[in-house]
Order: sequence, then structure tokens, then C-alpha cells
Amino acid sequence: MTSGGRLTRLARTRQMYTGEPFQLSRHALCGGDNRRPIPEAAGPQARLEAEVLAKLGGGGQWWSHPLGIARVRPGFGSALVELDGHTTFSSGTLYPRSAHALDKLLPCAEPGVQVTGVVGLRVAGVAGTDLHLTLSGGFSHVVLRGIPGTRWEELLDERWHRYREAGFPPLWRSGSHTEYEKADISSHPESWRAERDLDWIGSALLRRIALFHTSGSAYSTHSWITGDEWIFELDTVLEAPPGHDDFLGSLLDPVWGPALRVERRHCSCDAPRGPDDRFYLRQCTFHLTHRDRPLGGLQLRFRHGHAVYGSDARTTLRKLRAPVKWLDRVLPAHRPDARASTGDRRSARPAETGSH
Repeated sequence: MTSGGRLTRLARTRQMYTGEPFQLSRHALCGGDNRRPIPEAAGPQARLEAEVLAKLGGGGQWWSHPLGIARVRPGFGSALVELDGHTTFSSGTLYPRSAHALDKLLPCAEPGVQVTGVVGLRVAGVAGTDLHLTLSGGFSHVVLRGIPGTRWEELLDERWHRYREAGFPPLWRSGSHTEYEKADISSHPESWRAERDLDWIGSALLRRIALFHTSGSAYSTHSWITGDEWIFELDTVLEAPPGHDDFLGSLLDPVWGPALRVERRHCSCDAPRGPDDRFYLRQCTFHLTHRDRPLGGLQLRFRHGHAVYGSDARTTLRKLRAPVKWLDRVLPAHRPDARASTGDRRSARPAETGSH
């Protein structure tokens, strides 16, 4: 294979992981270390990326791409995250994804109670449809890219005044950690440390966000953190390709994936199916940990069965302009079990430990 042909193959593979346009993937690989074609983040950069994924992928909404992120452009010491245009809640009302992102990320204080949003998050600047974010006291950089027409300045100003009038001091313009943020960290030091052990997982998954779209078959994906484990729940209809082995194979690739290994697994795919299968879900569960270090874990729950939510997720996803080829694969219109509702998206999960 010629060098040009090899670079093309590598760029296609990177595109599968990140969702970047082909030419950008190819450019990113030129002159780089192809043994680590997706660079890893560490320290404050990993924490910022993990916080972005935790807040934006919590679930309860529908998006045109899994987790509401269309693609990511990972770099050395930075990441550019392209957002979907809109989200929709159980009521079916469309809401700009950029506004939803700010609602989840921007820190403000409930005096004497807690800090909501990401502790230490700061707005570093706005350039067109790009919102530049960083963390107080460290070198980190994430860019949120909105769709054309996104007006970040207006969204930020509106929230600043609304939070102040409601008695919740906004914190994202402060130069350093505020007393509210220091108190929030000191009030739960064990959970804070446990979440820092998960930063590498959140960052690694954000930098490979397109796998949920290209190598997965879930039409609904959301996540939460419980203790020292980051849990992802992925809902599929019966036999929608590809299966969980394809997703895991891409995630565990020794070159393209992060340093993960399967610690234990429970698969129900080959269990005998009875006439009552249409009334309940099967679940295949995989627990993953770092290959070399005793850090936090990742749990993947692949739930599969007849429509998880009744009817009619396909209509909602089409309204959100989900890619047609992807939608036809994960929720094919001709299948009788491919109707899922956009109602209350409850799961049998324990009480959540939010990401601070």
C-alpha cells in the first residue's frame, strides 16, 4: 500500500471515531504519531473534557446524534466539540442545543447549598459560533461550536442577569475559584476525588464520540456517574446492526481506543427467547477498567428488545434531523418493534451521584 493509501485508510478510521470531515482527519494525521492517532488528554484538560461529556450526555432529552454531539476535533491540549442544533424534551418542544449546553455547564451558586454546573468553569471568549471554555487555575481549552446563527453572547448575558436576579450568583466570569466553589469541593472531598479518577474515561470517550453513531446501534444513549463508575445505557431494538461486539471491538482497539480492558461481562444475546420477550428488555452488561492502573471504571449497558419507550422516537429523531442512514439502521421504519416513545425515559438505575 502506498503512503498516500495508508494515510487515506488511517484518516477514514479516525473519521469513524471522531466524526470529523475526511480532509480534517487526514490533515491531523500528517506528520503526527500514527501509533497514537487520537491524542490523549491529561490533568485539567482531561477534567474539562470529562465535565463537558458528563453534563451534556446526562439524558432526558433527544438529539439528532447520540449524546447531542455531532463530532469532535481532538488536539494536543484542546478539543473542539460540535453540537447538534436542537434538543427536545418529553413534551416534544424543541430547544436550542447551545442554550441547553449553557444550562448544564455554567456554574452558579446556591448560597449555603451547592454549586450547579461545572465547578471552576470559565468562559474564555466567543468567536462567531465558537464558545471557548477553560478551567480556573489550569491550562485547558474546549471549544463548543454551535450551529450557524448561534449567539453565545446573548445566551450568556441572559443567564448572567437571570441567575443574579434569582439570587444565584453566576461564577463563570471570576478570575479564580470563588469561595462558593471552594466550599463545594471541601463539602464532599471523597466524591470529588472519585470523579477525578474518571476524568480519563470521560475525556477518552469525548475524543471518540462518533463511535456511538458509527459503531453502535443505540437510538437512545445517556450516562451518569455513580461512585467510582461511569455508566452508559444504550437502548437498541432487536437485532439492529451492528451488535455490541462491534462497538466494543472499536473501543478496545489497541491503537485507536483508550487503555481499557473488559474486567467482567454478562451477555444475554444467546439466551432462549420466549413468547413473552416483547414485554421486557434484555441487557448485556460490560464492566471495563484501565489496562494498567487502578482507576475508576466504565460500565456499558446494552439494553435490547422491542421498543423501549412505546411510540414514537423515530418521528422525534426525524424532526431533529437525525442522519437518515443512521436512523434507518437503528430504528428501521418497516420493523413492527421499531416504535419508541419520547415520553418519560426512566431507567432502573440507582440514585445518581452528579458530576461536580
